[in-house]
Amino acid sequence: MRILVTGASGFIGLPIVRQLEKRDHEVLAVSRSVPNWPKRSLVNWLKADLSVRSSYLHQIQTFAPEVLIHLAWQDIPDFTIEKSRTNLNQSLDLLSFVTSLGTCRKILVAGSCFELNKLNGACVETEIGTPRDSFTWAKHALRSWLEIACRTEQICLGWMRLFYVYGPRQRINSLIPSVLTNLMQGKLPEIRTPKNANDFVFVEDIAAAFSNAVSLDIPSGIYHLGSGQSASIIEICRTAEQIIYGTNALSKELEFKTRGIPREVDFWADSSHANKFLEWHPKIEIAQGIEQTWKWVSGR
Repeated sequence: MRILVTGASGFIGLPIVRQLEKRDHEVLAVSRSVPNWPKRSLVNWLKADLSVRSSYLHQIQTFAPEVLIHLAWQDIPDFTIEKSRTNLNQSLDLLSFVTSLGTCRKILVAGSCFELNKLNGACVETEIGTPRDSFTWAKHALRSWLEIACRTEQICLGWMRLFYVYGPRQRINSLIPSVLTNLMQGKLPEIRTPKNANDFVFVEDIAAAFSNAVSLDIPSGIYHLGSGQSASIIEICRTAEQIIYGTNALSKELEFKTRGIPREVDFWADSSHANKFLEWHPKIEIAQGIEQTWKWVSGR
């Protein structure tokens, strides 16, 4: 199929593009920066800025996408109202244009577990959630509009709620890369709530879920992409320290320093719909994923 991917050169976008190419899909990969790529490839790169409609309108119309994977969301982790409004408007402009073409039959969008505004327990796919800040307001607004637009145009909509995605090429100040880079210097980062636990899922597993969603006949709906279990920050530190040094002394020290701080956050994905309709289960265990991320961080 002809697949249009926005945010294609990003941390999540690039593994998705690679998996789509392996499955022999023709890809128009849209990004503000274009990576080095083999010339003989099913992937065509378009350097474009979603804030400038003229940078993508003609090329996308000519490509006539059958599927859109919309990942682009500029300048994360800037979640201010100004940046959220800008991203929402850019997404609405792009999506309204693609839905009007008459060729697109499926749209897959990267949502966020933050939309649920939930701190504890299993997060089920029937929960809509409530906005808690400008970023989640923008995501809710985009999903609400898309549900109407896709229903009107008879387009399948997969709203893919991502939990704590990690892996190679992630922003270096994100939790797991930050833990690894600090451990390289013989220390752990300052962590105020090490008992808090989140659902960490490896980026290649996320790419597999999107690839499956492209190929399979799926119903419109919300799909949770997570590991299905939570891991505390102190567990992440302990696993990373064991991988790098074969010890847990620094993690024990952090645990001792913060022993009186309670666990306030502990949630995980219930991915029943993703398991059933996407035929997807994450394959990379947390220790294996951290080790692969460590190889990238350390340049090995």
